[in-house]
Amino acid sequence: MKNKVSVILLLLAIVIGCNMLVAQEYKYDVNVFGKTIGTVIANRTIKGTKIEYSTNSLSTIRFFGKKEISTIMKTLYENNVLKKSFYEVKKNGKIREKSTLEYLNSVYNIITDGEKTKHTKPIHLSTIMLTYYKPKDKEKVFEEVGGFYKKIKKIKVNEFELINPRSRHIDTYIYNDEGIMEKCIVRKTLFNFEMILKSKNKQKLVGKL
Repeated sequence: MKNKVSVILLLLAIVIGCNMLVAQEYKYDVNVFGKTIGTVIANRTIKGTKIEYSTNSLSTIRFFGKKEISTIMKTLYENNVLKKSFYEVKKNGKIREKSTLEYLNSVYNIITDGEKTKHTKPIHLSTIMLTYYKPKDKEKVFEEVGGFYKKIKKIKVNEFELINPRSRHIDTYIYNDEGIMEKCIVRKTLFNFEMILKSKNKQKLVGKL
């Protein structure tokens, strides 16, 4: 009888565990030329075998006139495989860049500003994950928007470079001992901007599916 009760309790624990909804949220200041111009909010939500990543940002830049730039990105992984992604950039309320990715019939269909790209191999690591995942030296990271791989180069124990093979731009990622991104330096043609960790919420049970 005791064995049966133990089995039932174990099964209940597994079922409840599979239905848990766990969420993490990180807020970053966005700095340009040493001044804070906006905020990035990054979220990761775990629902059983699915992991949803999202980032939202809003920044105001005074560079050749005042510009309000907002971005949104949502990415879904299931069983550790990238399934879909959506990315959009707006400047002063108007869409300036848009990209979608969807995995159908073992093929990734990527559309960036109307330009179509296909990719045939399953993807297990993409750029949006770098907020929560400290990469390894020489690891390849898929760029969801452009549909190509970037390469990781380890500089120090918690510092890495992400190399874009197309533009040759190099971004820097710095992590804390927990493996969470503390700082990111994104290098553009006209200027660089930094993301610096402002606050974080640890894993918590939000509810049940």
